Amino acid sequence: MVQSVVHQKYKLGVVSGGKVVFPRAENRSCSGKTVTLLTHDQTAVIVPFNNQLKVYSLETRQCVKTLKYANNEQLTKLFLAQGSAQVSHIALGDVTRQDSAEETKEREVSVFSSCGHVAVLNYKGRLVEEPKILNLGANFQPGETVIKVFQDPEHNELKVLTSLQESSASYTYRLFDYRRSEQALVECQTFQHVLLSAWSANDRYLCVLVRDLNSKRNLHIQPLFSESDNEVQTFPLPSTTSASTTSTNSHFATSMALDNDCSQLAIGFASGVINLINLQDKSSRLLKWHIDSVLSLCFTSDSSYLLSGGWEKVLSFWQLSTNLQQFLPRLSGVVVDCSVINDKFYSLGLQVTDNHTNSDYQLLLLNSTDLNSRVSVSGPLCVYQTPVKDVVFPVSAVSSRSSASSSDMNKSTKKQQRKLLKRKRQDFSSCLEIQPNTKHLYFPHTSAIQAYDFYKNEQVSYQYLASGVNNSMGKVRSELNLKDPIIADVKFTKDGKWMISYEIEYPPDNLLSSNDLSHTLKFWRMSENGQWVLETKVLSPHGVKAPVSSILVAPRSVNNSQGCLTADNNGGIKYWSFDETTNNWRLSKVGIPNNNHFSNSVELAWSFDGSLIFHAFDDKITVLDFNAFKKFHEGSEKAFNELTMDSAVQSIMLVNDSNLIVATQTTLNSVNLLLGQVESSFDMFPYVNGIYKNGHLARMMSCDEKNGRVALVINQQALDKNKLPTLNHTSHVLIFNADLSQRLGNFEHDEYISCIRWNHDTDFIFLDIKNRLGAVSTTTSPEMLDEVDRDAVMDQLSPNQFESELQKLTTSHRSDGRKADEVEDVDEDSVFEFINGERSQKVINMNSFTSMFENIENAQMDTLFDRVLKVIS
Repeated sequence: MVQSVVHQKYKLGVVSGGKVVFPRAENRSCSGKTVTLLTHDQTAVIVPFNNQLKVYSLETRQCVKTLKYANNEQLTKLFLAQGSAQVSHIALGDVTRQDSAEETKEREVSVFSSCGHVAVLNYKGRLVEEPKILNLGANFQPGETVIKVFQDPEHNELKVLTSLQESSASYTYRLFDYRRSEQALVECQTFQHVLLSAWSANDRYLCVLVRDLNSKRNLHIQPLFSESDNEVQTFPLPSTTSASTTSTNSHFATSMALDNDCSQLAIGFASGVINLINLQDKSSRLLKWHIDSVLSLCFTSDSSYLLSGGWEKVLSFWQLSTNLQQFLPRLSGVVVDCSVINDKFYSLGLQVTDNHTNSDYQLLLLNSTDLNSRVSVSGPLCVYQTPVKDVVFPVSAVSSRSSASSSDMNKSTKKQQRKLLKRKRQDFSSCLEIQPNTKHLYFPHTSAIQAYDFYKNEQVSYQYLASGVNNSMGKVRSELNLKDPIIADVKFTKDGKWMISYEIEYPPDNLLSSNDLSHTLKFWRMSENGQWVLETKVLSPHGVKAPVSSILVAPRSVNNSQGCLTADNNGGIKYWSFDETTNNWRLSKVGIPNNNHFSNSVELAWSFDGSLIFHAFDDKITVLDFNAFKKFHEGSEKAFNELTMDSAVQSIMLVNDSNLIVATQTTLNSVNLLLGQVESSFDMFPYVNGIYKNGHLARMMSCDEKNGRVALVINQQALDKNKLPTLNHTSHVLIFNADLSQRLGNFEHDEYISCIRWNHDTDFIFLDIKNRLGAVSTTTSPEMLDEVDRDAVMDQLSPNQFESELQKLTTSHRSDGRKADEVEDVDEDSVFEFINGERSQKVINMNSFTSMFENIENAQMDTLFDRVLKVIS
C-alpha cells in the first residue's frame, strides 16, 4: 500500500467549467449587459467566461478554442485573483497600435478589463508567449470601472467610457480619449448623476439619462466622434402616463436603445410600456405588450425593427412602420439583453431566475434570417444552499425572491455586504452526482437537471424532471412568488441504467397549508436517444409530510445494484428494488420508524456484499442486517451493532469493507469494524460546527471505491489585514488513505469548494462557487495538462532535441521489458514524463482501442490523438 502511494501522487487543477460573463449586469445604469465578438472571418464567436475565453464555431456549434487565464501568470493576476477584473470589451486586432494591420485582426484580439488594463492575445495560438498588457487605468478613481470601449475604424480612434457609483441608483460617467503615442487615456467629458445609458450599435452615439439638481430627469444624446453631423441634444424625459398617476413603475426607466442614425430612441419602463421617441421632432408613441419590466431593447441596423425582451421569456419584434408584432417564444430564460451583431445575428442574454442562489446566465446567438439558434453558451448551472455573493436579479414591477423591485434599487451595496458578513451559516454547498457510464456531471437545477461533460467542457442536455409554471411559460408580476418544484437530490445505480430523483413540491404562499410540502420519489430509465424516461413515481414515499433525508444506491451484489435505500427524519428506512417480472420499481422492505424522536442528521452506508447496513440517526450509528432488515444480532450483548458518537453524525462512508469513516459536527473518525472501536480521529470543530446544514458535509467528502482513498474538503473564510472576516473564501482538499492514518495529499484552492465527487475512475471532481470545475487526480491526463498548456513542453525543444528525446523513448525498453543500460539514468522529472508514464511495457492487442469508440461522435483530431496516447502510454 505504501509503495503505491509513492508512485501515485495527486495533483490539483481547475480545468473546466466557469460562468458566462455578463460584465455590465451589476451596473444597473447600463442597458447592454453582454460582450461578444465575431471573428475576422465571421465563422466563430468569442465569448468571455470568468476563467477563460472560449471560441465557438457557428457551423458546428461547438467550442473550437479555449484560452484559459490560468495558463498565463499575468492573466491569472488580472482576471482570477481575489477582487479581480472582468472582461468589459473585446476588439479585433491590436487596437493599441497606431498601424492596425489587417493581418493582426485574423489572429489577435484586444481584451479590455474593467479595471483599465488591455491585453492583446493571439486567439488562434497558445498562451505560451507573454501577452502584451497595458495599464490604461492609472488615473482611475477607486471603484471606477470600464464599461464600454468605442471604436472608429475609419479614423482609427478609440474612446473609453467608465463609471463610478455615486449612490445606489446613480453613477458618474467619464469619457476618455486614447492617445496611442502616449499609450494613455485623456479625459474629455464627464456626466454626473447618470441613471441609465445606451449607445448605438455602430459605436457612434451615446445617450445618458441624468438627474439634475432639481431631481428632474433629462436625456442627453451626443455623437462620440467629431465627424458626425448630428449635434448634441438635451431634453426632458417624456412621460408615459398622465400627471395623476402615482405609480413609480410607470416613471422608472429600466432600459434604453438608440438606433445607428440617431433618429429614434426607445425607452422601456418597469410598467412594461415602451416609449418610442422620434429625435427629429421629439414626437413619441407608446408600444404596449409587456406586462412586466422591459429588460432589453435594441434596433436593427436599418431602424425598421425594434427588439424587446423581458420576464415573459419572449423576444418581441416590433415593425415600426406598421406597428405589427412578431414573437419568438419559449426561450429558456428571462431576456436581460439583446443586440444585433453584424446584421447577421441576434445575440440574446438570458438569465434563469428560478435559482435564487446564483446568477445563471446563458448566451444565445440566433440567425437573423430564420431565427434558428446558431450557438448556445452556458456553463455548469449550480444551485447552492445559500446565495453566493454578487448575485444580481432583473428588475420587476413586483418584489420577489426572483427579482429586484424599483425600491430595492435604493438599497446600499455596503449594507448588503454587511448583512452577508453577519450571516453565521456560510453553507454554499451544492448537489453534484456523476453518472458511472458516461462520466457526465449532473446538476439538479430547480425543476430540471443539467448533464455536463467535464472533458469537453460543455452542456450535454437540460431536461425538466418536474412540471411547473416555469417549464411552459415565463413568470410575470405576482406569478414570480409561485415556487416551482425543486429537485433536491439525484442518484445513479452502479450500472448507470437508472436515475433516482427526489422532488419537493411547494404549495402557494399565504395559505393555511403553505407549510405542507409534498415529497416525490421518481425512478428514471435511460432511453436510446439519451433522455431519461420516467418509469415509476412514488408520492409521499415515507408518508404524508415526511421528507426523504437520505438516499443510498445498492451495491452491485444486491439485485445488480437496481435498488436503493431511503431514510426519513423519524428513523424509518425503506428498501426499493426493480422487479423484472412487473417491469417496475416496488417497495421491498420497511424499517419501523421511531415516532418519538426527529432528527435531520440521517446518513446511510452499505457493505459491499450487501449483508449489512449502517444507519446513522442523530448521534447513533446502528448496524442492521439487510436480509432480516433489523438490528444485527439483536439481543446479543457481545455483537457490535451500535455506536454512539460525540455529536450528531454528518456523513458516513464504508471504506474497503473494514473501516467506517464517520464525520460529526466536531470530529472526523475512522472506526475499525473488526475491533469495534475508533482508530484515528481529527478535530474539525472550527470548520464544520454550525456552518453546514445537517447532511451537507457529505457533499464535502468522497471515497475512491477502487483503492479506498478518502477526499475531504475544508473551507475557510478569508480574513483581511485586521483579522476580520471577509466575503472571500479559501479551501483545502485533503486526501487520506482508507483508515485515515496517512495523509496522501494537501492542496489549496483559492475559492470555496461546494462539492467533491469520485468520477468512478481515478479522479476526484470538485465544484467551486464560481462554477469552475477541477480535478484532484493521480493520472497525468491530457485534461489536467491542458491547465499548464500541453503544447508548452514541445515549445522548449528544437527539432534536433525532439528527435533525440524521441529516440530515447523508443529505445528505453528492450524486447524483454528491461531497461537498456544507456538510458537507465533518464530523469523521471523530465519534461517527457507524461508521455511514457510509468515506463511500463504494455501489451497491445485487438481490444486495446475498443474504449476509444464509445463516444467518438464530433471528436476533434487532437482529442482522438489524446485517446490513443492514453492507451499506449
